[in-house]
Amino acid sequence: MGRVGRTFVAGFDAVVMASAAYIQMDGRVTLTPAGIVLWGSAVAAALCALVVWSGGASLVAWGAIGFVLFGALLTAGGPHWPLLAFAVALMPLVPRPRGSLWVGLGFAGLFAAGASLAIAAVM
Repeated sequence: MGRVGRTFVAGFDAVVMASAAYIQMDGRVTLTPAGIVLWGSAVAAALCALVVWSGGASLVAWGAIGFVLFGALLTAGGPHWPLLAFAVALMPLVPRPRGSLWVGLGFAGLFAAGASLAIAAVM
């Protein structure tokens, strides 16, 4: 699949995630843990689409995937399987840092852990 196709799929994922966040949060953007995870995941998918479209830095996209992984694995009541599936669906769409899936997964894991610590410090 070419860059345009991957951009379209990532953009569609962003629209689906934003719709799910809108429905789950009754149309409100709140600074609750659920709101941060849901709306943040929608922004993360949009960021992935932007990186794919522009040919931008792959680590930005993998950081966004790391945020979705944080929501899926490191929040109360986890694992949240739909968010985990969402993160996995974004992975083949974005460029791999240094051409390696393992480097991308490692960076996403580090970003997920960092997001967990940062949000815990704020909340």
